[in-house]
Amino acid sequence: MKILVVRNSETAPDGAFGEWLAAQGHALTVTSGEALDQAAMDEAEAVVVLGSPHGVYDAHIPWIPRQRALLARRLSERRPTIGICFGAQIIAAAAGGDSARMQDGRFFRGWFGVERVADPVLAGPWPRWHGDAIALPPQAELLAEDAGTVQAFALPRAVGVQFHPEATPAILQDWAAKFTAPGLVDADALAADSARLFPARATARGALFAWLLHRAAG
Repeated sequence: MKILVVRNSETAPDGAFGEWLAAQGHALTVTSGEALDQAAMDEAEAVVVLGSPHGVYDAHIPWIPRQRALLARRLSERRPTIGICFGAQIIAAAAGGDSARMQDGRFFRGWFGVERVADPVLAGPWPRWHGDAIALPPQAELLAEDAGTVQAFALPRAVGVQFHPEATPAILQDWAAKFTAPGLVDADALAADSARLFPARATARGALFAWLLHRAAG
């Protein structure tokens, strides 16, 4: 399958998901959020939209409303689309939902479980790194939620997860170093959690990746 990976930040690569997709024999093309265009969307059999330190509400950044419009068209055409974190948020917004900062100022950083899941494949713990919350479009199916936040949802031939199954230990440490004020994350504790959980979750991670692709492909 020809899969377009939309890397919305160099700090948020496809990580373990990209490695898994390549190992399954899929042909991956990577583009930046800024370079994404209609021709690339049309050529792709599936699109994976990755994370970003920006929010969907940062509409003053030109590529964000442009990407939202491109995704709205793709969703209306019911072509396979997967979103992770910011990717899930912008899919929700493109379909008529929204994403905004959590009013109570919460920000999740590290490994977390998931309180309620519609499918066991979504059960955590998974890496999570977000301070925004998704408001689902009316037609979306809620698949997972935790602590009052949407953690997974589906639309026709599209699926989004708020957590970060693609995040490797190195990616998480990079986020802790680059995007976190001193004292908010214990980097040593995060590294210890990742050293324990990342290898332990290998089978669950592969099952989730396969499920995401199958759910999007319909």
